[in-house]
Amino acid sequence: MNKKPSLTSIFSLFTTGVTIVTNGTKKTEYFGCTVNSFTSVSLNPPMFLFCLGAENKYLKSFKINSPLNVNFLSFSQKILSNKFASEVDQRWTGTKYSLSKNKVPFFKESLGIIEAKVYKKVKAGDHITVICQITDYYKMVSKKPLVYYKSKYQTI
Repeated sequence: MNKKPSLTSIFSLFTTGVTIVTNGTKKTEYFGCTVNSFTSVSLNPPMFLFCLGAENKYLKSFKINSPLNVNFLSFSQKILSNKFASEVDQRWTGTKYSLSKNKVPFFKESLGIIEAKVYKKVKAGDHITVICQITDYYKMVSKKPLVYYKSKYQTI
């Protein structure tokens, strides 16, 4: 009998887009992390969700009604994606960013951004689902998207 594959290897068969979620309205509060668990929830009202591990000590920065941005990454932003998936204290060092209307950092080379506020947080297993309400959105650049498939960066 064949050995059953790991659940992680099965999940890796689902192609996902790659985003960086940012929050904080003061430089000393900025947080950002690479997230591929983004999905739309509703058009009316406009909502989406993403998930973070419940052990993530920065979850507390996602307070109800606090602003955040989602940056949809282009293939040319692989290095940025890796940077925001690594050591927290190195993420903003040398990183070029701008501030959107909600005063939260975003990256101009992203395909698009969504400005939002945290609506609700729900514990589900070993993760927290952060449900957000969209306040604005922008299309930024027309480039190839950064996607994740079989535990590797790809594009389409």
